[in-house]
Amino acid sequence: MDGIAQSDRDDLDQRVGSLSELYKAAGFSFFLVGGVVRDLFLGTRSGDIDITTDALPEQTTLILDDWADTVWDQGARFGTIGARRGGLVVEVTTHRSEQYEEASRKPRVQFSKTIEDDLARRDFTINSIAIELPSWQITDPFNGREHLNQGLLRTPLSPEIAFSEDPLRMLRAARFISRYQLAPDREVEEAIIEIAPRLAIVSKERINDEMTKFLLVDKPGAGISFLQRTGLLAQIFSISVDFQAIQPHALDLISCDLGMRWAALLWPITEEVGQTRAVLNQLKVPKTVISQVVGILTATQHLADAIDVQPSAIRRLLHQTRPNTVQAAAVLEAYRQTPSDELSSAIRQLEAEEGGEDFVVPLDGFEVAELIEQQGPAVGVMLSRLMEYRLDFGPISKQEAINLVLNWKIREEG
Repeated sequence: MDGIAQSDRDDLDQRVGSLSELYKAAGFSFFLVGGVVRDLFLGTRSGDIDITTDALPEQTTLILDDWADTVWDQGARFGTIGARRGGLVVEVTTHRSEQYEEASRKPRVQFSKTIEDDLARRDFTINSIAIELPSWQITDPFNGREHLNQGLLRTPLSPEIAFSEDPLRMLRAARFISRYQLAPDREVEEAIIEIAPRLAIVSKERINDEMTKFLLVDKPGAGISFLQRTGLLAQIFSISVDFQAIQPHALDLISCDLGMRWAALLWPITEEVGQTRAVLNQLKVPKTVISQVVGILTATQHLADAIDVQPSAIRRLLHQTRPNTVQAAAVLEAYRQTPSDELSSAIRQLEAEEGGEDFVVPLDGFEVAELIEQQGPAVGVMLSRLMEYRLDFGPISKQEAINLVLNWKIREEG
């Protein structure tokens, strides 16, 4: 019906059909809404399911208690009750409208009896479509299906209202543009250009959550271009740089890995490790991701600066860039800054001869301490000398390393 495959309809009937019958028997409405409906018209299936109803939260809790294995009510004051049945998670929210304070994105919730009020509060028209079960009647007051078919991103209410009330929707727009290959309506883009500074009322944690989802879409380039045009990048990052230096298509060429995508985004606009770390710390990016990004960008800078193709120089380059050499090369390639053929050839040749593992020396600190009959800094100096020798001349055997250490010890004592 209306472009929904019968198999997808049967799937949803199997998962929540019995729950819809319970609501109907109790005299309440039951609407599928949001992503699950949008995805139905796109021919894909959603894991979790959002439902809206005219039943109040306490009434929903009673119905879910008879249907679900587990029920939770932490969101009850916002009208939302969650439940799990087997592997299925549902969230049931009472029809509501929302009013926002000027300096906050937290709404005052008012319950409503109409599905139209509920759909009007949603972010985009493609998410403002509802399907009532068990009748499968469609409610689409804002032409979301038409916009989905047209590849158009619009808001149910005026974009000035939608984005002013909840500025995080401006970032969400970039994700939807990329994920669903949508073109923003002219009024949407103009409103965001005007309202972009209002993103400041959104917490850094929420911005990071949204950026994480956005950077992990298949091809984020179109959304990056949107963030550039609207000035949102300048609101996300508190640094004074030329954001036009970012090449949106470059991120489409990068593997779908969060650290790699962050590295590709920041490569043209952060100049050194401290700035990169500060930018990501400010956005509350997890420290493990920050370390990954810093490692990739540090390696990228070393690789971009490399000129000397002598074996000793290549060993030092690889010593500086491993284990991020391949990732660094991918960032440079995405930005059309690929190292010279001569340098790339020298790297391949040396790795073919000496392997792709980190450079190591065949003695540990205990062995060196025993050889030189000393502890402390002197051991570190000898290990550093051994590594320098390894980088200059290539692999050395354990006996060669012992001889080197003993010769250095004799020379220093003489």
